Amino acid sequence: MNNKWIKLSSVALLSLYLAACDNDEEVLEDDSAEVVEEEAETEDETAEEVEEEESDLDSEEDSEEEEDSELDTEEDADSADSEEMGSIYTLDIEGMDHHYHTGELVELTAVLEEDSDYNDWHWYMREDEDSEWEIISGQGTSELMIEAPESTVDIRAALYDDSHDLYAESDPIELEVDNH
Repeated sequence: MNNKWIKLSSVALLSLYLAACDNDEEVLEDDSAEVVEEEAETEDETAEEVEEEESDLDSEEDSEEEEDSELDTEEDADSADSEEMGSIYTLDIEGMDHHYHTGELVELTAVLEEDSDYNDWHWYMREDEDSEWEIISGQGTSELMIEAPESTVDIRAALYDDSHDLYAESDPIELEVDNH
């Protein structure tokens, strides 16, 4: 009889143990389902946040690209006046003769009264006030050396800082060409 009780109690204990394990699995399954749902909600929220951030970044990039392309256009054609460009200092241009003949050597020097370590010089030319400024290629120092063109033009010099922001700029001067 003792053996029967031991067997019966063993079976009962084992049944209780298995039942408890089965309940734990259901609880774990319920907990897992809740965790999965929470993770899915978090992923949805995160995906929405990422999409919003990407949208914001795209908008910012588009704005920056538009600004960059505008700046590139201004730098290449440089149609803006110094007030719009926001130069800090004014350059003086020295060495201008009264007039030049076509093909004659023109030597001008841009002078900055303030001391500066910047050396990103640009020289620009335009035919008249209605024309856009065009960069004079090959002229990257404070000294301009070109052949006089066929007609009178306006010339100006600009000095940019290390961030390529306008640091100093001259007023436009007229390079008069007179082939008398």
